[in-house]
Amino acid sequence: MQRQRKEQGEHTRRNIIDVTTKLFASRGYAGTSLDLIAKEANTSKSSIFWHFENKEDLLFTVVDRAMTEWEAKAGSEILAQPDPPRQLAKLIELYRELAQERPDTLRLLLGLLLETADVNDEVKRRFQRMYQGYRTSIQMVIEQGLSSGHFSASIPADHLAATVLAVFDGLFIQWFLDSAAVPDEVFSSVKRCIFGLVMPGRPLPELAPRQAGNA
Repeated sequence: MQRQRKEQGEHTRRNIIDVTTKLFASRGYAGTSLDLIAKEANTSKSSIFWHFENKEDLLFTVVDRAMTEWEAKAGSEILAQPDPPRQLAKLIELYRELAQERPDTLRLLLGLLLETADVNDEVKRRFQRMYQGYRTSIQMVIEQGLSSGHFSASIPADHLAATVLAVFDGLFIQWFLDSAAVPDEVFSSVKRCIFGLVMPGRPLPELAPRQAGNA
């Protein structure tokens, strides 16, 4: 009986998160009330408060879950590449995949960031840590390429990391507004531009093939 209750509680919690994610994506944070979440999740507000402290806690949970799966996948695939040039190439490819294959995730995150970060300090700190993590990951790959002699230092690694992240956020916004204006070839051009800065005059690295389990 206790196990059944635990499983039922976990199912209810997942359902609340799923419903909240859809509502945040379609109506925004301010336009989504706890009453609406309870109604759409076919549960009660008291059930929501049993699993989450408040609406802000739900926001953090939605944001964390939205990126956890992708971050784990990205980390393993980048580390599977044998050297910094191919690690950077894989990272660029993964950002392209995120924008084109999971636009709902990026739309949710960017929408919540723009709506909530300037009115809630804790939310802003959460997003700051998330972006800091992404910049640091890119910067580490670039610095490893510099120390191993694969890359040349034409631009400071932290500046280039911030630029790469800004380019992909900007491309996604343009793609979301008008996908025809940002064809797949644009991402290939971005890749050539980035490698033109770190490996000028050298051919683009070829990615190591995916393992069968990662296909």
